[in-house]
Amino acid sequence: MSVSSILLDRTTKFYYGVGAAPYGIKDNGFSFFLLIFYSQVLGLSPVLTSAALAIAIVVDAVTDPILGYISDNWRSRWGRRHPFMYVSIIPICVSYAFLWNPPEMALASSGSLFVYLVVMAISIRIFLTFFEVPNTALISELTSDYDTRTEMMGLRYMFGWLGGIGMAFLAYGVFLRSGDGSNGILQADGYGYYGLAAAVLMFVGMSVSSLGTHRTIAHLHVPPKRGSIALGVAFRELAETMKNRSFQSLFLAAIFAGTAAGLHAALSIYFSTFFWGLKPEQLVIFTMLQAVAAICAVPVARSLGRLFDKKRAAIGSFLFMICFSPAMFIGRLLDIVPANDSPYFLPMLLAHSFIEVGAIIVYSILFAAMMADVVDDSAVTTTRRSEGVLFAARNFAGKMVSGLGIFLAGLILTLAHLPRNTKPDDIDPQVLVDLVLYASPTQMLLYGSALLMIRRYRITRNKHNHNVSQLATG
Repeated sequence: MSVSSILLDRTTKFYYGVGAAPYGIKDNGFSFFLLIFYSQVLGLSPVLTSAALAIAIVVDAVTDPILGYISDNWRSRWGRRHPFMYVSIIPICVSYAFLWNPPEMALASSGSLFVYLVVMAISIRIFLTFFEVPNTALISELTSDYDTRTEMMGLRYMFGWLGGIGMAFLAYGVFLRSGDGSNGILQADGYGYYGLAAAVLMFVGMSVSSLGTHRTIAHLHVPPKRGSIALGVAFRELAETMKNRSFQSLFLAAIFAGTAAGLHAALSIYFSTFFWGLKPEQLVIFTMLQAVAAICAVPVARSLGRLFDKKRAAIGSFLFMICFSPAMFIGRLLDIVPANDSPYFLPMLLAHSFIEVGAIIVYSILFAAMMADVVDDSAVTTTRRSEGVLFAARNFAGKMVSGLGIFLAGLILTLAHLPRNTKPDDIDPQVLVDLVLYASPTQMLLYGSALLMIRRYRITRNKHNHNVSQLATG
């Protein structure tokens, strides 16, 4: 009897979805605040900060698929997913808190701060892999229904975004808000408390998801008993799984789109602070509006997935996002968007942010649901269920958001000659124009490349239903 017919009620869907909130909290910190904290506030060069995070990505390239493969073949009384989830919770939270509270010895020189950042980034990424990969992979075991997977991924992305947005709200509204009227984003005091609060909330989210989905363990897939697996056999099976053409298209698309999104996220706080002249109290409004966008995106993605195949719905929402995203920058360069002190400016920017974030989340939900369907397509040809490997690969590609994207952001900040420890009013306007001219074309090129990759995806609704039938009778 399947989980779908017994335990896949609203409560289980909630517990599965809320497991993404800790990743959203971590991602918000890495994508939006880490670069500006270590470079502008602590004084480490943007290139070194970006290089530290890129080194962590290289480590991820090795650990993610290995952990996914081990989890796929793990046998225990707690199943093949939950042991890894439980063991990761405390190490993630401790290392994340330390990331935002570097000791005095780490601050002694640029070299020591660089080494500290590398160690902390690698630790957080490895420990998070132990939770995120098994937790995400549960979806393909909890249900095989084409539309239910879209719904559950919608909930997961909603909670992921709400976790990140909620943490941004606390950052702008509490921890980085200066009482003397200065810009708290450029002051070190609040970041330590931000890291501690984030760690506590991550602990709650991971514990709730792990304990809440624990009751499904008895109904999940149990891998066959196998002797010790030779390293060559493991790598051969990994290669077989990754030969799936639809997987390859999504993996490459995730790398390009993730890098573009990472670039956008890392530079967004620079644009908000220096280009648009926003204060933390104004950015709080954006976080509240983005939370509404995250909630609205779930039914939109579900409806589009039912009206069209996921591939067509994803491509349509992605095209809209590509065309709409740079509209405000283009408008400002063409003197169409009003000045920052105009009463019409803030409402325009808020409306743009709401639509842009909504489109990003709709696309992300559909994209993730497409990867869930790859699990069954791969199992037909390999006779193995490899949820862990496939979602590990997807997660690795997604981590480009805070890896290569931030690395590119660091290079662009260096090329644009944005000075460190400088107030927004003291920045040369041409430097900000250069920042836009470097960033926007790069982002559009990456997004366009991702769109070309998605076109190679081959699983339709009919193909998926055929795969499920084959697996049920085989």
